[in-house]
Amino acid sequence: MKIFVSGAEGALGQEMTRLLRNEKIKFLATDVKQLDITDFKSTNKVLLDYRPDVILHFAAVSGVDTCERDRDLAFRVNALSSMGLALIAKKIGAKMLYTSTNYVFDGHGEEAFAEYSDPNPLSEYGRTKLLGEKYVKDICDKYFIVRTSWLFGKNSNRYISKFLVAEKKPGSIDVICDQFASLTYIDHLAEAILRVIKSDNYGIYHIVNSGVASWLDFVLRAKKIMRFRTTVRAVKTEELNLPAKRPRFSPLASHSYEFLFACQMKSWEEALNEFIKSIIRKS
Repeated sequence: MKIFVSGAEGALGQEMTRLLRNEKIKFLATDVKQLDITDFKSTNKVLLDYRPDVILHFAAVSGVDTCERDRDLAFRVNALSSMGLALIAKKIGAKMLYTSTNYVFDGHGEEAFAEYSDPNPLSEYGRTKLLGEKYVKDICDKYFIVRTSWLFGKNSNRYISKFLVAEKKPGSIDVICDQFASLTYIDHLAEAILRVIKSDNYGIYHIVNSGVASWLDFVLRAKKIMRFRTTVRAVKTEELNLPAKRPRFSPLASHSYEFLFACQMKSWEEALNEFIKSIIRKS
């Protein structure tokens, strides 16, 4: 099996390529410095030459406020590049896996969103990721769409992950307390994706650690385990005056993945424990 990976220098891309290396699976890892996937002509040539069996499309503009400020960039990277890769996947008969987000949902409701729930994004990020989903579904014969949520891990650029990894921590940190969703440990997500692409169980999947929490819940639990002295201050979303709207309650339910692969996702608390152990080992 040969695999092409876009967005390979992101946190998920780094963990995925580490797994592929360990599994001795051949892969071509690219990021924008090696290949601009919004350049269809160049991307088409590279993939036609390499002819992967699987395309893992992780590259995205994932900064929610960045997408709101630069809608053209969000559309080109999150939607058009997905259309281009989907066309190439169909041309060469490859499987394609596209990562999407809980932000395709509006957060109105009291239950976790299932794979069959109706999307209704509030932001440009959610809209362009949903459009990417549509291109993949409409064009590809063999596709996996994996929606996930609130990633954390050692290579994550998310400020809370960076805060936990840092040896020297600030005196205080502000953490949003009024958004609730699923948390996802990048290591667990990569393992699940590897399991999915080895199968022919095509379709839409929600892959997240189980349970619902806010980032405040997450940081306070980490503080209890790690015993750092940083003061954790709860802030509400409206206090931050952010350009893009966020769903207030958008957890995902991993029904299809757990049913088809007979694999129960660990809770976010268990995942956080694993993450903290990896930080301690590294230090």
